[in-house]
Amino acid sequence: MNYSALSKTAQRLIGKNGTKCVLNNPSDKPPVYNPNTNEYETESASFEGVCIVSGYEDDTIDGTIIQSGDQKIIAVLTGEPVPKLSTLDVYDKFGNLKDSYHVENANKKSPDATTILVYLLQCRK
Repeated sequence: MNYSALSKTAQRLIGKNGTKCVLNNPSDKPPVYNPNTNEYETESASFEGVCIVSGYEDDTIDGTIIQSGDQKIIAVLTGEPVPKLSTLDVYDKFGNLKDSYHVENANKKSPDATTILVYLLQCRK
C-alpha cells in the first residue's frame, strides 16, 4: 500500500473541507526571565496544518475524560501534539483566529508506523 499517496489525499481532502490551524508546542527548556517585561517567558515551536472540528456525541461525554464542550478534531500537522502541553489555534475560512484549545489527548493514525496520515485530537477550551 502506498501510504505516502494516502497521506497526500488526506491532506488534500481535509484542506479542502477543513480550515487552517496552528499547533503550538512548548519548549523543553525552562522559562527564562525577561527583565524588560519583568516576566518569565517560555519558548515554543509552531506548526501549521489543516483541521476539521466537530463535537462529541452526547453518549460519549462522561464528564471526566470527555467533558461537555470538548471538541473532536481531525488534523493534518507538520509537528506532533503533546497532550496536556500543546495548544491548537483554529482559524475560520477567512484566516481570522476563531478558537484556541488545549490538547487533552492526541492519537496519530499511522498504518505503517512511519507515515502519519492524521492526528485525532481531543481538545478543550
